[in-house]
Amino acid sequence: MMKSILNKKNVRLEITEINNQLQKLKLFSIHDITAAAEIAECIAQIHSHDLSQSNLPVRDARWAMGLIREHGSCEYKDEIISALEYMGKFERYNPMGGNEVIYNTFMAWNIEVLRWQGDCRSGHIGSYAWDIAAVINQANDPEFSDVFLESYMRHSGREPTLALLQPNLYYVQAAEAARANDFEKAVQTAREITGRHMFKTEAISGDTISRLGISGW
Repeated sequence: MMKSILNKKNVRLEITEINNQLQKLKLFSIHDITAAAEIAECIAQIHSHDLSQSNLPVRDARWAMGLIREHGSCEYKDEIISALEYMGKFERYNPMGGNEVIYNTFMAWNIEVLRWQGDCRSGHIGSYAWDIAAVINQANDPEFSDVFLESYMRHSGREPTLALLQPNLYYVQAAEAARANDFEKAVQTAREITGRHMFKTEAISGDTISRLGISGW
C-alpha cells in the first residue's frame, strides 16, 4: 500500500517537473540559434524522466509507416516504407549484441502541430533520439545542431550515435512529409537509403559529428 502511494507521488512529481520544463520551452523559438543550448538543457531534463509505464502513444518508425500507409494521395508509399523499414533495422542493429530500442522518454516537440508539447496529458513518448531528430529537422540549421547536440550531450550524459540519429531523422522527415502532403524530399532520401543504405543530412555537419565524437554505433 505504502509503495503504491509512493509510486503515485513519484509519477505526479515527474509530471509536474516535465510540465515545468515544457513551459520553459514555450519561451524559446526553435529557430533561435542563441537559445539552442537552453532548449537542449530543458529537453535533457524532460528526457531524464522514465515514462515507460505510461499509456501515452509511441512515436517511432511504425507510427511513421502508418502515416504513409494511410495517406491517400502518396504515390511513393512503397519506396518510403521500404526506406523506413531499412532504417528501423539499422536503428535496432547492434554489433555488440542486443537490439532493444527503449521508448521511455517524453517527447518535447509535437511533430503533428510543429510546436512544443502542451503538457504530459496530451503528449507522447519515444526514443530520445526521435526528439533530438525532430528538433534538428525543424531547425534545419547545422550551427543550431552543433550547439544543441553539444549541450544535450553535456546535460543528459547520453551520447547519440549515427545508428540512432540517422534513422530517427528519416522517421521525422517521413512523418512531416505526410503532415504537409509534400513527399519530394522524403522520396529523394528514400532512394538514397535504399540505393546506398545511407543518406547525408544537411542538418548536422560532418564537423559537428567529428567534434562531438559521435560514433557510428
